[in-house]
Amino acid sequence: LLNDQTFDSTARWNHAYTIISQHCSPEEAEQLAMTVVFPFVQRTWAEQSRQLGYLSWLNQLISFKHRDRGGDDKDEKERYFAEKALEIALESGLDVVIASCYHGCAFIELRHGDVKRAHENLYQAIIHYDKRGLYTNCSEMLYVIVSNFFEIKDTDGMGKVLQQMKEYLEKDESKQSLYQYNVIKHSYFGLLLENAKKNEGLQSVDYRLVDSVLVYVRENIYLVENYFEQLSSNWIQAYAYYFLAKTFDDYFPEQTDTIFLYLDKAFDLFEKVGRSRVQEPRALKEFQIYVLTVRANALSRKGNTQEAYRTMREALVLHNDLKDYQNLGEQRSKAYQFMADYYEKANRPADALRYQKLLRESEAERYESEKIRAINEMSVKFETEKKETRIQTLLRENQTARRILWLTLALSLTLLMTALLVILSSRLKRKNVEQRLYETALLAELRQSELEQIHSTKQQLEQYPVKNTIDTIAQQISAALIDRDTKAAYLDRLSKIDCQLLEHAYQTSKVKLTGMDIKYIICFSANIDVKDISLLFNIEPASVHTVRYRIRRKFAKGDGVLMMI
Repeated sequence: LLNDQTFDSTARWNHAYTIISQHCSPEEAEQLAMTVVFPFVQRTWAEQSRQLGYLSWLNQLISFKHRDRGGDDKDEKERYFAEKALEIALESGLDVVIASCYHGCAFIELRHGDVKRAHENLYQAIIHYDKRGLYTNCSEMLYVIVSNFFEIKDTDGMGKVLQQMKEYLEKDESKQSLYQYNVIKHSYFGLLLENAKKNEGLQSVDYRLVDSVLVYVRENIYLVENYFEQLSSNWIQAYAYYFLAKTFDDYFPEQTDTIFLYLDKAFDLFEKVGRSRVQEPRALKEFQIYVLTVRANALSRKGNTQEAYRTMREALVLHNDLKDYQNLGEQRSKAYQFMADYYEKANRPADALRYQKLLRESEAERYESEKIRAINEMSVKFETEKKETRIQTLLRENQTARRILWLTLALSLTLLMTALLVILSSRLKRKNVEQRLYETALLAELRQSELEQIHSTKQQLEQYPVKNTIDTIAQQISAALIDRDTKAAYLDRLSKIDCQLLEHAYQTSKVKLTGMDIKYIICFSANIDVKDISLLFNIEPASVHTVRYRIRRKFAKGDGVLMMI
């Protein structure tokens, strides 16, 4: 293949790399890389930096092969070849290769729990990706960093990294960067909700934050369904549906059918394209753990105790396969808690105690103070380095400014003479301007009465929002694709609605009713079918039920409005 002149040199390299990565053992990969592929590189490209870059890629490949095969020495071998690849990359001076090696080393440290070293490598990768304008890669590194802040429940740390991600998003409008940003935004709002529940009690869910979570989750579903080919093949986009199921599991747990629906959608997409794209086996197992955990919880609430138990046991088997994978701490804790509760209800105290002990060990490891301190130290260090780089840039700009200072002085006299000419010219124009201002003032005076009349009309409309909203909905129904008889029935019901009752509810409600709340209340009062409401407001039918539930919570029992919705 390497001697086939039909393909250009880069294509032959890529084909050889793919063959070794898919069909060779680590020993075969090392032998072929050093005795066949690298000599080809030396014959083909004369630049030493490029030769070293390819040699670094080959060592990375050998590192991956040791990791994928497993064995007692896999960790030692994987780390050895990864660090060797990084050493060669630094010698090459190629930013993309250096960044990729730092990236690989960071993931090795994350799997083995050294978060501080992992973040050092990730920030180094960002620096080199940034030099080459690879902002999508920078966002991906920040995504990994912010995931660790999420793991230790640090909303302040998440907020700082989100700001950094937003800065890169302004430079790079790729769909992948937007997808990553949305994932972290909905996780951030989810963590705020979780903290609020702990601090204020389970009955104080702020559904404005829930709506924020749903906004970013649904944005990612839109990206998956409309821009799938523009998203990275290294990501499992089925997570978009999983996150929607997880949100319902957390805040609308009674809607088990909806939870199962989106879990099934997630797994269908995972089965359809997840395995055919470039995915690490560990990442595939990690996705299955997340889906199985939510499914087990939903099954348990529905009363399918044994099926829930079997599902969580399946998740624990995958956990054991990834026992050195530190980023699954929260999921492990949930699995241990589930099993401890299950065995306690089954009157098997010994098994319940065993899982309770595993839970305590898992929680202690997640919130180990030294790890939290190290993560925050690296974040501060990165911000400091960014500021120092900016200072150096400003110094260079200052030196350039001094060089052009004499040109500025020379131009000053010219500008002064030009200014005198402009002043003389402006005096001539001033009279014309004053005349136009006078005419404009007359026009403004004539229009004042018109504006006062418009303002009066607006105040009248604001005094009767319900009636005006009914008229608006009637217009929407008239224009909608609804059966003529049904449309007539809806319009007749709208005309019979008790406007005074709704106006009174709007004016006296202790909880602020939004314009959309009034629209939904009017539709529910007119007994408009759910599917037709979803058509009018361009939403899913399931969301209509969610809105009805949220609005009903705003009124006290016995309130007359409740009878209407």
